[in-house]
Amino acid sequence: MKHATFGRLLKAGIASITYCEGKTAPAIESELGDQVGVASASIQRYKAGHIPPDAATIERLADACVRRGLMGRDWLQQFLQSAHYPSPGVLIEQLVPNSGLRPRPSRIYQNLPAPTYSQFVMRTDAFAEVLDGLGKRSAAVIIVGLGGNGKTSLAREIADYCLKSGAGMALFDAAIWVSDKDRPGTTNLSIVLDEIARTLDYPGFTQFAHDEKRREVEQLLRRWRVLVCVDNFETITDGSLLTWLLGMPEPSKALITTREYRREYRRGGWPVELRGMSEREALAFVAERLRMLRIEKLVSDVSQFDPLIAVTAGNPKAIELMLGLVKYERRPLQQIVDDLYAARGELFDDLFLRAWAVLDEAARRILLALTFFPASVSAAALSATADVQGFSFERALERLTDVALLDVQQTDMNSAPRYIPHPLVRVFATARLAEQPEFVGAARERWEAWHLQLVQRIGPYWYDMLTLAELDVEVDNLRTVVEWTYTQQRFTQVMAISSLLGYYYYVRGAWEQQAFVNQLRLDATQKTGNRLEEGFTLLNMIRIPTLQGDLKEAQHLIALIEPLLDELTLSERQRASFLHGIAMVALAQGEIVRSREIFQYVMQTCREIDPFKYNRARNWMAESLLQAGQYIEARQGFEASLQESQQIGYHRSVILCQVKLAMIFLWQHDLEQADTMLQASYELAHAYQDRRDLALIQRTYAQLHMLRGNLAAAQQVLIEAIDLFERLGMRRELMEAQDELQRVVTLG
Repeated sequence: MKHATFGRLLKAGIASITYCEGKTAPAIESELGDQVGVASASIQRYKAGHIPPDAATIERLADACVRRGLMGRDWLQQFLQSAHYPSPGVLIEQLVPNSGLRPRPSRIYQNLPAPTYSQFVMRTDAFAEVLDGLGKRSAAVIIVGLGGNGKTSLAREIADYCLKSGAGMALFDAAIWVSDKDRPGTTNLSIVLDEIARTLDYPGFTQFAHDEKRREVEQLLRRWRVLVCVDNFETITDGSLLTWLLGMPEPSKALITTREYRREYRRGGWPVELRGMSEREALAFVAERLRMLRIEKLVSDVSQFDPLIAVTAGNPKAIELMLGLVKYERRPLQQIVDDLYAARGELFDDLFLRAWAVLDEAARRILLALTFFPASVSAAALSATADVQGFSFERALERLTDVALLDVQQTDMNSAPRYIPHPLVRVFATARLAEQPEFVGAARERWEAWHLQLVQRIGPYWYDMLTLAELDVEVDNLRTVVEWTYTQQRFTQVMAISSLLGYYYYVRGAWEQQAFVNQLRLDATQKTGNRLEEGFTLLNMIRIPTLQGDLKEAQHLIALIEPLLDELTLSERQRASFLHGIAMVALAQGEIVRSREIFQYVMQTCREIDPFKYNRARNWMAESLLQAGQYIEARQGFEASLQESQQIGYHRSVILCQVKLAMIFLWQHDLEQADTMLQASYELAHAYQDRRDLALIQRTYAQLHMLRGNLAAAQQVLIEAIDLFERLGMRRELMEAQDELQRVVTLG
């Protein structure tokens, strides 16, 4: 079939891709041919008006022109109509939602850090100037100012305001925060793309190759209004990140903070210079700080701090430090100001040295220990690392906070406070740390030991989702410990921590993070010659490719595991674990009989010695029966497993059994029982934020709604399931759910 309009529209789409990506038309045609599985000559035939014989090719061509060529809704509608594509409405809404935006998300996606200040002193002019810049056509607003001038605080408050402001109509749907302050020089484009994907709850995107990941993230930035904040940009060296931020897809924007202005910022950037506080702002800030220090009664007139504001040029961090010195040096204010005027060198060099001088030994140890933690730290971890406890610890914390060497983060009254240093303080403390190698060695040992104890305490309860959630606030620090122990060749510790950390990432859907940790663990096992631990690491690595349908990678891992069964002397439990992984892949490949035989062996082996392995094997045995169409036997298996998993508190198994039983009840046309099971599983999965199971539940709900004749409800839950499958990168399930949605729309 041939249609001239189809050919012209496809030519326009491909031409737009060549313009946007700076490539030649033949190169694009070759890429599209590889993508849809045809030769370049076929793409040229399509450009001449020949319509592809299958809908899948039309969909891929349309997707490429929209995502890569930035073609709009009108083009897509005409393109699909000219191709005689059936029911184009679903694909149009998927690729180019109405008005170019998805509806505002039901929840606000953001990862803004908790404020380190009890009250933000409004910087009226700067605040208004940044908001004005965000309203311009420029892709990025760059806040430029000296260290300590409050760039981070201003950017954080701007982002928070943009999510809440405007009489019910916020300026942005989501805010992503990325900072280079914790690991200077390590932030790059890939890290920013990963953070956007994770914060917007699309962790599956982090598994994609770089170019595909960038395209998928850019599509999200076109659908929603996202504010991407990159803090401490002066230490970032990745030029591709700046280029990408300055070309941020509309309607999303970038907000950058930096101490240094670069010529490159002119290409798409809107600069805002942040100077010191005005006199009015500084006096309000001084009054708030005096109350925090509990010395406000010593001040008869706040205007007596005018000399302090002048000598600091209104720099809020410098003001904080000087007020702390006023409290602890116990000297007249004017004398402290005069000393600062007389000082030589940088302002903060002098202030930090004077603040260091008023610290006792306990406070100094705490400040030095703080540099080990890239993210915020709990009081318990900080106390253990510094080896300062009890009253001495509390008194040292108070002094460090008073002299502005320590910032306190607390989300709400129900959460424990956590501690973090200002970037300038971190630099100063790191320099002091280098002068005390004896302290460093012992403190590193304590730092490592505290995190090992955390893992040992939580590890035995891996199946308890509430206990596992205790890692939520410690996960960044744990990853740092794994990286540090790896670089120090402390491979036993690497293996001990990465095992639980990898499982945590798996449950949370942070599969790219899991892959990174698993690779360190695998290297550690190989460098120590620990073949058994190497096998268990490979076994752990099988999960994600199996779930994502990458059976080639899963089979590659199996090929590495199988020789270990003959090489190692394994206990019955260990052998059962390896065989379980082999059977999972076999079932995914359609080898039902072989997988069932292996699961039966695992069940017999683990019945008495490991209730969790036995329960998992029973689930998979029931799954193999379900896939073979033996619904009655499968139901019996899942019912028995459900009872067992409830008894041992295995939450994820409870959810799985309930969903599978709901599927079987649907097959048996027992709609009430199916509904009961789905409601119970949804409540658990929602409570534990298990997105993989939530997607499966919503897809099963669609079948229930269709059997009840409620096509509108079926369409709604399928859309939610598709969204979750897309987020997790589960492409096979995504395509199946999309096909089901199209059938529902056609029936409607």
